[in-house]
Amino acid sequence: MPDPVPSRRPSRGVICLVAAMLLATTGCLATPNAVVTQSFATGQFGRARVALLKSLPEQSKGTAKKPDRDYVLHRMRLAVLTLADGYPDAAQRYLEEVYEILRTQGINKDKTVASVVLNEDLKTWKGEPFEQALAFQYIAIQFAMQGSWDNARAAASNSLFYLRDFGAGKDGSRLDTQQIVDRAAQAHKQKKGGDDFLETAYTPAESNFTLGYLMTGIANQQLGRYEEADEQFAKAVTTRPAVAPLVERLKAGQYNTLLVVDYGRGPQKIATGPDNAIAKFRPHMPSGEQQLAVQVGQQVERFPVVCDVNDMAQDHMWNNLEDMRIAKSHIGSTLLAAAVVTAQYANANNSEGAAYAALGMAIAGMIAKAGAHADTRYCEAMPQRLYIAPVLVSGPGQVVELGVDGQPATRFAISGLDPPKQGAVALKYIRLVSSPEAPPWAASGQVFYSNAYAQAAEGTTLPYILGGNCVRKPSYEVLEDYQRAGFLTEMSLGELEDLYRYEEIELDDDDAGRFPGLHVLEGGRSLASPQPGTAGYARLFCQQHPPYHPKSAEVRELVSQLQASLAVGQQP
Repeated sequence: MPDPVPSRRPSRGVICLVAAMLLATTGCLATPNAVVTQSFATGQFGRARVALLKSLPEQSKGTAKKPDRDYVLHRMRLAVLTLADGYPDAAQRYLEEVYEILRTQGINKDKTVASVVLNEDLKTWKGEPFEQALAFQYIAIQFAMQGSWDNARAAASNSLFYLRDFGAGKDGSRLDTQQIVDRAAQAHKQKKGGDDFLETAYTPAESNFTLGYLMTGIANQQLGRYEEADEQFAKAVTTRPAVAPLVERLKAGQYNTLLVVDYGRGPQKIATGPDNAIAKFRPHMPSGEQQLAVQVGQQVERFPVVCDVNDMAQDHMWNNLEDMRIAKSHIGSTLLAAAVVTAQYANANNSEGAAYAALGMAIAGMIAKAGAHADTRYCEAMPQRLYIAPVLVSGPGQVVELGVDGQPATRFAISGLDPPKQGAVALKYIRLVSSPEAPPWAASGQVFYSNAYAQAAEGTTLPYILGGNCVRKPSYEVLEDYQRAGFLTEMSLGELEDLYRYEEIELDDDDAGRFPGLHVLEGGRSLASPQPGTAGYARLFCQQHPPYHPKSAEVRELVSQLQASLAVGQQP
């Protein structure tokens, strides 16, 4: 008797594979960079920027075999933390690379920012419009820290692009992203041009970026373009009336130092809605109108918030609205629903062909849905708010104290400020630490280590690597200071430099804008001094660090001789 013909019932493996794929429709979402977020609480911007540099992909734009999709994001994080650590020259290269991408990405005919989406998982990150505007501001800050106000003006003005305003709902309240997406989806379902809804249903609106107007006005003022400055200042007051007293203070021109102060950790980008297709920013810390109190000598002034990043992130005008994302989400759902029906038919009718058809539809639907989830990459280096404070530094070594009203942990003492040359204005960028308690160095105000900008009032006038309190790079002038104090009287400059070479300490790591490594006071090999008036300067020089432990036999021997001489009251 012949064998029975085998049933063509689809294999259990095929059916299980279809079922498994139907369950696996959630794509991977980006998580915040812990190195960046932790630096907000600790103020360890030096370690953070060095870690970010080490993780920066080796490939360069345009020559890499595999494109760096986070090219701009990597550089924006690194540049902002490098500015916070007080090294504007080192940040310049990375900010220039960010600037080139943002500047050449194009502006639409209606003057709004251009947006190009290939696939959300393969998209080259350029940031939300508010992140781009803030990036231009950090570029302007970097130029101003170098005294280049013409370049600062150009960068600041680039942040004032037009915005896409989708208006308000029937109740008069402004539409949020979810409501706009729902309208786009409804238009798509009704086949009323839904694919173009997000490109046609808005009104181009002039920017409401108060910080952009203020920085552009300040740069114009420094360049003697007073009429243009007044126009920008007027727009700043229109967009945020609370800055009116600040504008009057700026227009009076009775300041020579401009403090730009960041505070708080900015909002986090998350995915919400069907298929996690809608991007939303969730605040990490609440907004507030607490003013920045600044004390110079006995005089205390208060300055308003000029930029609330929470507000920007939650305003639909400052967010990208990607219709491709929504279209993919709906297409994906349709294909997966069809796959379910086909799989059920295959199982009921013993149809292997239908089972494989279901598998094909599941794969297509899964790909579409995976591509539909929101891109949750964002720049974690952005603060929650920014302040601008114009102050008058009247004498050398001026100490300026500041802090956010009602937030005692934000107290910060700027040490070693000198007045800029006559007629100039110096910009200082300060990132306040967002921790329950202020670290001792933030409020110290005392310089413990002689550096490129100031000398310590107390301590042994010897190199730090020899047990002293000086971390200046060796030079004839520095060596003369040691010898006037009675130390190293028989040593030449070449011999002093050799000591640093024995210890593998770099003497030129910040020349020509090179990126300084971790400072020797924190266990690194760099002697590059961050600018006064920055968190990096305070963290390095305004607290005591552990003694240096020599690595080379030559330096260990010299340290022993110095210690023995000091112990018996002699000075070699």
